[in-house]
Amino acid sequence: MQLREDSRLPICADLYAQIEQLELNCRAMTLPALHEAIDEIRSKADAYDLLAVEGIAHAFERSIARNRQATAFGLYFDQLKLATGCAEVHDAQARDAMLAAISVRLTG
Repeated sequence: MQLREDSRLPICADLYAQIEQLELNCRAMTLPALHEAIDEIRSKADAYDLLAVEGIAHAFERSIARNRQATAFGLYFDQLKLATGCAEVHDAQARDAMLAAISVRLTG
């Protein structure tokens, strides 16, 4: 994957920091607060057409809604942080590959 080299770099850096902070705080958060924090990341990514981040955040929300205790938080956080650096031209392919990687790790 190519690294992002466009005008959205500050937005991606901000998202990365937001994701890292959420990773530190997530286990102590209530379910509604956790959903709100992930939705904020997803919404910001969607607003800037960061498809990989948006898609992974959406899948993360669904996983937590199904079963918070069974959610592989580390996998989602790793992929979200990785997705902030994806080149725009590869966002959709990166999203699909990252979601597949999460799925394989969960089932394999």
